[in-house]
Amino acid sequence: MSAPPAASYAQWVRDMVAACQARPGSNPLFDSSIEEPTALLQGLVASLDLDPGGHYRSTFPRGNPRVLDALARRYAIEAERLFATAGASAGVQIVCAALLGPGARVLVERPYFELLADVARSTGAEVDWLDRAPATGAIAPETLDAAIGPQTRLVLLTNPNNPTGFVLDRAARRALAAVAEARRVPVLFDEVYAGFGDEDAPQTLAAHDSPWFASVGSLSKLYGLHALKCGWIATGAAVHAAIAQAYGRLENGASRLTHAIAARVLEDPAPFEAHWRGVLAAARPQVQARLAELERAGLLHAQLPATGCIGFPRLPEGGGDDDFSVFAWQTQALAVAPGRLFGRPGHLRIGFGRGSADVAEGLDRLEVALRAWRERPR
Repeated sequence: MSAPPAASYAQWVRDMVAACQARPGSNPLFDSSIEEPTALLQGLVASLDLDPGGHYRSTFPRGNPRVLDALARRYAIEAERLFATAGASAGVQIVCAALLGPGARVLVERPYFELLADVARSTGAEVDWLDRAPATGAIAPETLDAAIGPQTRLVLLTNPNNPTGFVLDRAARRALAAVAEARRVPVLFDEVYAGFGDEDAPQTLAAHDSPWFASVGSLSKLYGLHALKCGWIATGAAVHAAIAQAYGRLENGASRLTHAIAARVLEDPAPFEAHWRGVLAAARPQVQARLAELERAGLLHAQLPATGCIGFPRLPEGGGDDDFSVFAWQTQALAVAPGRLFGRPGHLRIGFGRGSADVAEGLDRLEVALRAWRERPR
């Protein structure tokens, strides 16, 4: 290897984005969201009315009211239970600040999105791990119950899970809710990947399922609208007061301008829904077919979830993900994220929310790299 492995996923991404920018023709197969709908966004920006009586509103005290009203309709939840934030990460920080502190312990799922554990630790809390079932991503209620200790103050989950894309459906969430309520331990669901499903299926927040649940979401992954930095928190009754108090202290980063644009998106999401559906209608069948081919060739064990734009296949040797990631970059200018950075070595996190030709070319490079990796001198 030419350099020591990155200590964190955030650092790996920063290093890899810089490397891709410096290497024209590279392929970022790790990118984990739908590509930005630039033309749609440009149209909204060009037509934005800065009349303060319209969408261009103050983001105090709980966020742009047009954003909150649109979210309340979208999720059939009372607007009073919603707080707009400067992205989902800001929402996680607020919930952790509300419910954690020195001496507390927090349960974080594994495989994990590293930011969750880092934010929890920033409050002075100590992290314990809650392992998801490798093949299905399930969390059995008895597993959660056994993992909760006397100092556990919060459970942090992503749903769909980042990095695997596996979903805890409503029945699974309600089974976990029974444990949370009996043990009086809140659960925060990071739901930034929610929504990649049947357009006729109602979208339900985890916060609907228990007074001890809270949800965070954003426009970044599903719609590719990172630039708007628009996220939200939805609260259950048992955690609402504490989160509201922390929100009042900490949230001052929501942009009046970008949240005005976000309100327009949320009020008329159909073009943005059509965008991500079109992207995945072209890219996802390719990924399914190619991963199946790679599995038949013994090059990967495919684990593609039913929906979404990410996957977490396993290398056949069950390890070497850091070395393979470096090898793929050095030999194929291909960026794939090593599973170690998500707490599960031996895997690769791939993303395919981009143009189908770009994804296909990335998969070509992945196959070449995997074959060369298998034949390399030992």
